[in-house]
Amino acid sequence: MFVAVVAFVLGSALAKKVYNVVLTFIIKAINMNPIISTLKEHNVSDEQIASIFQELTENPLQAMTTISQLGIPQEKLQPLIMSVMANPGLIQQAVEELGLDFSKVEAAKQKLDQAKGN
Repeated sequence: MFVAVVAFVLGSALAKKVYNVVLTFIIKAINMNPIISTLKEHNVSDEQIASIFQELTENPLQAMTTISQLGIPQEKLQPLIMSVMANPGLIQQAVEELGLDFSKVEAAKQKLDQAKGN
């Protein structure tokens, strides 16, 4: 709010830019996918997050191992897993938010299902 007041009182182009950046950040944080949000909450970098989801598209079992090694407390990880199980669309949402190809996730899921069947 302070930045907004400064931007409009001073009329500064820089202050307005700062206001827009802060506002965009807040909007993204509010709408952030809960998977990505939980990872960020535990200081997982954007690069690591993208890598995890890339790994998820290639080898879901390895991605789960990687996630379990991030040091996220079980009491935070368990509800996240439950929400993903209740709403599998969260994975698609996260993949799209990261700009990855969801068709690769579907192919990895089929590969995982085949591995479970063998």
